[in-house]
Amino acid sequence: MPATNSGHRFFIWTIGCQMNKADGERISRDLMSAGHAPAQSLADATAVVVNGCAVRENADRKVWGMLGLLQGAKRKRPELLVGLTGCTVHADRTELEPHLRPVDVLFDSLNIEPMLARMSRQIPGTEAYEDVEAAPPPGVGAISRYVNIIYGCDKRCTYCIVPFRRGAQRSRPLDEIVTEARQWVDEGAREIVLVGQIVNAYGFDLNGHRLPDALAAVDALPGVDRVRFVTAHPQFMTEPLALAMRDLPRVCEEINLPVQSGDDSVLRRMARGYSVAHYRETIGMLRSIVPGVAVTTDVIVGFCGESEAQFENSRDLIADLRFDQVHVAAFSPRHGTAADQWADDVPQDEKLRRLHEIERVQTPIARQINGALVGSVEDVLLESLESGKAPGRPPTWRGRTRTNKLVFSADEAGLTAGDTVPIELTDATPWSLRGAVQPAAVPV
Repeated sequence: MPATNSGHRFFIWTIGCQMNKADGERISRDLMSAGHAPAQSLADATAVVVNGCAVRENADRKVWGMLGLLQGAKRKRPELLVGLTGCTVHADRTELEPHLRPVDVLFDSLNIEPMLARMSRQIPGTEAYEDVEAAPPPGVGAISRYVNIIYGCDKRCTYCIVPFRRGAQRSRPLDEIVTEARQWVDEGAREIVLVGQIVNAYGFDLNGHRLPDALAAVDALPGVDRVRFVTAHPQFMTEPLALAMRDLPRVCEEINLPVQSGDDSVLRRMARGYSVAHYRETIGMLRSIVPGVAVTTDVIVGFCGESEAQFENSRDLIADLRFDQVHVAAFSPRHGTAADQWADDVPQDEKLRRLHEIERVQTPIARQINGALVGSVEDVLLESLESGKAPGRPPTWRGRTRTNKLVFSADEAGLTAGDTVPIELTDATPWSLRGAVQPAAVPV
């Protein structure tokens, strides 16, 4: 697709969660609708959008690093336009100010008008487009695509910066969600993932619609093979949502439901809004309604004031509930949160010991859960064909089961990304499975 000489050639650099990725794709489409074209690389761009994340301090450092790189680029190309968006633009001004020298436009990811206005005023010369091809639209060809259905967060977890950067909860109208999902399917997507900081709070600020309605609407779209949602909050994990997971044919039987701690005192300090007993009841409800549901969770160790006994309660919860996967992180204070004002009194080496202890408990559980699947035949959505990592090693398909298990399988003639094929599982590790495509699934 050749670029025109009537607009900019833009490059979007995105860091962070699925929500940021979805925002980046939407911004790209809006820029294209205004007559601009995607660049093949940062070096080819006449305008750059930095789509920043500020959830963790490490993400901030990467954003500052990218802005520093662009400051250097602008010394050689002063006409280069730089826009900054994402969570980063809502940082404290004193924190943001030292890094703004290369930035021409600050804009909210939900309102790109300031960037569009600046781009329309500063049109690059025609020489910028000589002999340059535009990149394909972002996301085209991807098997799995994200759709933001709710922005912001009304919770105030004491360790989390998101509400201060993303603002209050705002649910998107259902017709917008369906329109965007339909566009992704038309571009080749076979799996739609509905995302939000608390995705199952969708619709609380609307009249009538809730997450089960959004799932049903996307489930009904022709061409959709699978529907997922992330990330859910235990406080809003309802029986109607579990029934939707069970009854809607394309909604997958897996969920990420962060517990964060297995101790009630720590949960209260975190302001999570539920007890350990409530969380256990919720997992029991899910498993009773949705046969074979895969449940993953998130845990923070070393939170302010966490004693050894309180940590052991988290460890015991992991051992007892037997999650398919546990994402564990050592607490680090985030500037601007309530916890940043408290004593970070668990030493770093003790945090790491607790993190590794959770991993030690979880790894054999995951191995057992995955190992129990060996010998079964699972429908696997093929995502990508990966080259062999060693010379002479054949390429391997990478795909996922309905319960989001990662599966690798040898290439077979006639298979393409986006196919859903039965694979007999032959080997298992705690993190993935390997198997063989059933002969009947391979086109002759």
